[in-house]
Amino acid sequence: MIAEERRERILREIVLRGRIEVTDFAERAGLTGMTIRRDLSVLAERGLVRRVHGGAVLPEAADAPAVGARGIGTSSRPVATIGLIVPDAAYYFPPVIRGVSGAAHGSGIRIVLGTTNYDPREEIHQLARLDAGGADAIMLVTARPGIDDDMTWQAIAGIRTPVVLVERSPDGAPTTMRVDSVRSDHEFGAELAVDHLFERGHRGVGLLLRETATAPWIARGHARATRRRQMMPGPVVTAPSPRWGDGSTSDVLREFLDDCLAAGIRSAIVLPDDLAVGLLGIAEGRGLRVPEDFAIVAYDDEIASFATVPLTAIAPPKLAVGRRALETCLMRLEQRDQAPAQHVQLTPTINVRAST
Repeated sequence: MIAEERRERILREIVLRGRIEVTDFAERAGLTGMTIRRDLSVLAERGLVRRVHGGAVLPEAADAPAVGARGIGTSSRPVATIGLIVPDAAYYFPPVIRGVSGAAHGSGIRIVLGTTNYDPREEIHQLARLDAGGADAIMLVTARPGIDDDMTWQAIAGIRTPVVLVERSPDGAPTTMRVDSVRSDHEFGAELAVDHLFERGHRGVGLLLRETATAPWIARGHARATRRRQMMPGPVVTAPSPRWGDGSTSDVLREFLDDCLAAGIRSAIVLPDDLAVGLLGIAEGRGLRVPEDFAIVAYDDEIASFATVPLTAIAPPKLAVGRRALETCLMRLEQRDQAPAQHVQLTPTINVRAST
């Protein structure tokens, strides 16, 4: 590493964390304390830092404007580079990505995106790639929770870059692993939907799920809420992922509706929105009135409001999850191991529409 690259990295460290400790930074950078102190002397002569005992800070007058003047915090010289690994960039995750990018905008933080296509092996590859590429922190959105998680925990333990889990539970991670997490409380979201239907007079609620990362949490919340309300057991069905020209999803929707009606159940929670819209169409095709004959609550609230009968929907706080995840990354970079791990859950809300 040449001298100017070292000094730029030192400036970035001070801008990001407020100060630099020579011993700690030298150890992390694989450099000698003498080299770092010499660089700090050069930077102090230029008026860019102020020496303090054990390290350096920004000069009193060098606040945010001085950061821009030095070029630190620009697209070419970011304050920090943070990786964001997502299963895909479609449907559920764009709001999370927007939440991250919105929080990063104007802060001089560069976001680097990687996708896994729900493949845990690719997840491990992306972790290693971003770590080797010098990312300051990594936000890891779930690939397939519970599937090969041991491999993921080992991969996280094997890199130096701090990792924040996003829409993923740290359950099962080694207790010795310091890992932060930020996710929607989907169990609460399902309970919110059940309680809403109970208050509308329903004494049983079916559950129709497509296999997604959030489905296990929603199933647990549905089971807990229906027990708490002492509701009659309703059908719980997992629909296949749609395939071009394959009518199996429609068959599942018809069978699910039949099972609900046979059991005397006149309401359902459906994940995701497009599946809920499909169930609405089949119910209407049977001559059922929604919500008078059958009530539907969608889960995700991406397209629910555009249905022929606008669907009541549970809305996970996706933008807020993205913003909070980035803030948690920055906290971990600023405080390193001095701060305890955070496991943050943000609660969904319900948007009541015509379908209930």
